[in-house]
Amino acid sequence: MTHRPFAAVIMAGGQGTRFWPLSTPTRPKQFLDLERTGRTLLQATYDRLLPLTGGPQGIYVATAARYRDLVREQLPEVPADQVLVEPSPRDSGPAIALAALTIHRRTGGATLGFFSSDHRIPGADAFHAAVRQAIGLAESERGLVALGIAATHPSTAYGYIQRGEAVGDGFRVARFVEKPNADRARQYLADGGFDWNAGIFVWRSDVILEELAEHAPDIAEPLLAAAEDALDDVFPTLPRRSIDYAVMEHTRRAFVVPVDCGWDDIGDWVALERLLDRDPDANTVVGTHVGLEASGNVVYTDGPDDVVVTVGVHDLVVVKHGNTVLLVAKDRIGDLKQVLGDDRLAELTD
Repeated sequence: MTHRPFAAVIMAGGQGTRFWPLSTPTRPKQFLDLERTGRTLLQATYDRLLPLTGGPQGIYVATAARYRDLVREQLPEVPADQVLVEPSPRDSGPAIALAALTIHRRTGGATLGFFSSDHRIPGADAFHAAVRQAIGLAESERGLVALGIAATHPSTAYGYIQRGEAVGDGFRVARFVEKPNADRARQYLADGGFDWNAGIFVWRSDVILEELAEHAPDIAEPLLAAAEDALDDVFPTLPRRSIDYAVMEHTRRAFVVPVDCGWDDIGDWVALERLLDRDPDANTVVGTHVGLEASGNVVYTDGPDDVVVTVGVHDLVVVKHGNTVLLVAKDRIGDLKQVLGDDRLAELTD
């Protein structure tokens, strides 16, 4: 058994533009209660991690400066100095490096888990068991451990992790694979031994700092050389790079623990079809909807008096939020980001 503390770091700096108009740069997806459960995605993530840390003293939140107050409002239990503010957006490599270094200096060494703030994981028991197995591998093998999500269909939206030889409660990583095309994704599922890469990682603070120094010195060296009160000045000068590119695709210490926990990244409005029940016409509805010969639509309203009526339309996303209406074909939802660059929407998206 390890005597190092376990610290869970919630990554909460993203802007969540694919859930516009409900999600905006000032209140992005992780701060929303999309399923009307009474808890936002950030709060649900916190709730899920508490059994692993034994209390809020073991939870940190890495976020952008503009979201610090939102984090404090939604998670008042987390000590204020454990809300780690990233001075500028530099992708996950620098963000994880800054959090790891900060916690390592404060604790003298900890085992760290990094978790997205906007994932849905209904299988909490399976998730907790997998994280504990990952902690064991991080300790016994000095490993950089990814949770590999059981692939339920040949998705082209996620990267994949191929399992190698079995080690303890997990496997060595044979290779990380970029988002594949449809044919290759189908082949991965047929071959077996491939899991989705959800970006959930567990490692010792000293080990990840060593690996960053070896594989991403342009990120690690400026941070390691800076005094604690100078980290904010150094951070904006770091290159933008994901932790996968910076370390995981190069390290010889990569391990994977497979888990089937119902994980979903709730990537865009169409994801609600996977999370909520559908009506007899296969419409997914949050709010009030009246339809005639309308099927396969995703309808979302957040005003108590809002009503959406659809007639003879199929496979649309219809969202009513305040004075804004989004109407888009489900298979074009990925193009939403392009529209949000229109100057006419600048005030609505800020």
